Amino acid sequence: MGNPFLIAEDTALKTLLQGMTVGDEKTAYRPVKVWFGYPDVEVRAQEFPFVTIDLIDMIPANDRQTSGQLVDNDYRGTVAPIAGKTYRYEVPVAFDLIYQITTYARHPRHDRAMMLQLTHKFPSKYGGLLVPNELGTETSRRHMFLDGFAKRDAVDGETGNRRLLRNIYTVRVISELTPLDAGRRASRVEEVLVNLPELTDQTSNIPTGLTKV
Repeated sequence: MGNPFLIAEDTALKTLLQGMTVGDEKTAYRPVKVWFGYPDVEVRAQEFPFVTIDLIDMIPANDRQTSGQLVDNDYRGTVAPIAGKTYRYEVPVAFDLIYQITTYARHPRHDRAMMLQLTHKFPSKYGGLLVPNELGTETSRRHMFLDGFAKRDAVDGETGNRRLLRNIYTVRVISELTPLDAGRRASRVEEVLVNLPELTDQTSNIPTGLTKV
C-alpha cells in the first residue's frame, strides 16, 4: 500500500529536493542535505548548506470542489471488486497544501547555487510534483505553484560576524483527500483484548528480556 494523504506529498517533495549540490573555491562538489523541519524528530547534524521542509497550512479548496460520484467503467487505475461490475466512488475532497521550503547557507556561492536549482524545481505557475498513487505502483503529477519568495539573510553568533544566508519559498501543492484516506482517519479502536488464553497461548516469538502477558 502506498503512502496516504499528506505523507505522500511530504515524501514526494523531499524526493524532489534531494540531489542538489553546490561548489566553492575549496571543493567543487558539496551535497545539500534535505530535512523536515520542526516538529520532525530526524536526527541530524546541522552542516551547511541544507534545506528544510515545513507544512504550514492545509486549506480546503472550495473553489474547485465538486460533488457526486465518479464512475470507472474500464477499471483503469483501480481494482474491480467484482468482475463485470461498475466501480463507483465519491469525488475526493480538494485541498491546497502550503509548504515552506527554507535554504540555509554560510557561503554566498552556496546560497546562489541553491537559488538557481530551486528556480528549476519551483518554476512559478508551471511546476509539478510526482506523487505515488495509493497502491504505490504508479505516480501522478500534481500541480505545484510558487506562491512567494523572501530573502532573509542575517548575522548570527555571539561575535556578530557569522553570516546566515537564508531563502524562504512558499509552495502550494494541489492535492485531494480520497474517501479511502478519509475512512482510515475516521476509524478508531473499539476495544483492546489482553490476556485471552486462545491468543496468548499462541505467542512464541518473544524478544529477550520481555515476558508474555
